[in-house]
Amino acid sequence: MLKNRGITFKLIFLLLTGSTVIFALIFMYNYELTKKIILRNAEANAKHIATITVNKIEGILKLVERANHNIVYFIERTPYTKADIDETLRYIMENNNEIFGAALAFEPRTIDKGLHYFAPYYYRRGDTLKFKALGSENDNYFYQDWYQIPMELGSPLWSEPYYDSDGPDIIMSTYSVPFRSSAPGQHTGKPFIGVMATDVDLNWLHETLSSVKMYKTGYAFLISRNGTIVTHPDKELIMNESIFSIAEARADKNLRAIAKAMVRGETGFKQIEGFGLGKGQKSWIFYVPLKSEGWALGLIVPDEELLADITSLHKKVIALVFAGVALLSILIASISVSITRPLRRLVAATKDIAIGNLDIEIPPAKTKDEIGELTNSFVYMKTALKEYIRELTEATRAKEHIDSELKIAHEIQMSFLHKLFPPFPDRVEFDLFATIMPAKEVGGDFYDFFFIDEAHLCFIIADVSGKGVPASLFMAMTKTLIKAQTAVGLSPDEILFNVNRNLAKENNVNMFVTIFYGILNTDTGEVEFANGGHNPPLLYKKDTAELIPLETGGIVVGILEDGITFDKGTVTMAEGDFILMYTDGVTEAINERDEEFGEERLMRLLRDNHDKTIRALVELINEEVAEFSGTQPQFDDITLMVLKYETIDN
Repeated sequence: MLKNRGITFKLIFLLLTGSTVIFALIFMYNYELTKKIILRNAEANAKHIATITVNKIEGILKLVERANHNIVYFIERTPYTKADIDETLRYIMENNNEIFGAALAFEPRTIDKGLHYFAPYYYRRGDTLKFKALGSENDNYFYQDWYQIPMELGSPLWSEPYYDSDGPDIIMSTYSVPFRSSAPGQHTGKPFIGVMATDVDLNWLHETLSSVKMYKTGYAFLISRNGTIVTHPDKELIMNESIFSIAEARADKNLRAIAKAMVRGETGFKQIEGFGLGKGQKSWIFYVPLKSEGWALGLIVPDEELLADITSLHKKVIALVFAGVALLSILIASISVSITRPLRRLVAATKDIAIGNLDIEIPPAKTKDEIGELTNSFVYMKTALKEYIRELTEATRAKEHIDSELKIAHEIQMSFLHKLFPPFPDRVEFDLFATIMPAKEVGGDFYDFFFIDEAHLCFIIADVSGKGVPASLFMAMTKTLIKAQTAVGLSPDEILFNVNRNLAKENNVNMFVTIFYGILNTDTGEVEFANGGHNPPLLYKKDTAELIPLETGGIVVGILEDGITFDKGTVTMAEGDFILMYTDGVTEAINERDEEFGEERLMRLLRDNHDKTIRALVELINEEVAEFSGTQPQFDDITLMVLKYETIDN
């Protein structure tokens, strides 16, 4: 499309296209960022409003609960008469305006041997108190929920909201507390004798929640522990629907999930497709529990109100972008015309430069503007290019020489390590396998193993700080010192002590090395070991399927010369047990999400694949690390070594 077009068209097309894409990306990023900020602020505001509202509601209900428990405390601990009960109920009603009615309901023949029913009930009618004696053949309170459920559970309970029988517009809830005999003796184990029930008119909840406002049309609603709608601006929903029935009617899985979270007592801020008022309208809901009652409060805010300001702002931004693009196209067209003509004069000369003719004469600059500077730059470029090609040729030769030396260094370093496995084919007491993958041409990880005498196998894994040539040199020195200090009769902690003292003595570059040093007694399976700041190897016990980290403490080797000691550990391997040794290049390998491979993933691999051969196990771990890392470059050396004890008897 652009191939045969002039530079003016190309400049306009390409620059405007690029600018439009950039504007669009900035616009989308700004929109999403602003939206997140608004939603975060809205959630914080909703949480604040909900907390205040919940505290207000629970404060009133707590007064009811406290009054109820005070009566139960009196009944359970003080001798009483019918007159005492009557006086107590009247006192509670006269001093607690938030209580609609209160009853003390007793088990048969408890208060009086001749009475099957005894449940005095005081309730409000306007400004006066009314009395009713509950209980009859047609109105047996023993089988009503407010009595039977607390009796069975042995604990207080708020009932599900219900309509009062004396008024279809009065929504009630009953708080019931079971109580026991006040007979002398220990309180624990006393028989159940009745229930203290307190009725609360919930219509004040509607007034309380009606005063809660968020934005223009946001509102609050309340559900019971079973999801029944107790208060809502849409009065048709109150006590007629539950949040679950609405979710089922709409086949709304999201609303169903929110409903489950609300009745479970969770707190959240989610988007829904409307609820009640504004059906089908996208909204946001913040829900929070009333913990003591098991109810939940929800705050609804329409999406369009929440994002009204950002929508208006971005419409203006879009208009400004279009105006800017139009102005930019005019400026680009005028600039392109002014530079096209002198550029043609450079075309002929640059063609020769492009094919390598650096001796071509470039037309001199006739102006001092950017085109003139461009012409002078071409002259400078031609001269600099000649010099650059000369220097590049020399640098290429030098790099090839360095690459060759690094390759040789890699081969020398790898020659230090055992590569033939099994390394001791005539020994059947154990099996051993190891691999190393340097992050650079040369690295600082190493492993080694050798016999101290006929029955003692020494095995080491280590990791030098840093990478590249310095680490490889420090590694070689460490490896040499370890072998030089290893002798019959010296324990691993003593050997590490000697190696540390020698390394730290003239360590001016402050490099260090982590070392795990072990000695296996091939006759008994006993392993003595010491750890100088290295990742603890993992001992797999075949009989119990345990993974035991071999830890002794100890800091890294080579930094401090004086005052450093190392502890010795001892374990005994049984037939089929093995030890996995590794460097941090395994567990600290990261993927595209900056997640580490980690010790848990490594231990899970060992448990799931413990029955594989040690070679297959090491290869599997390397494959899993490579697959986990994906396209992430390897930033540290990866070294693995497995020692398996095969048999106790030679």
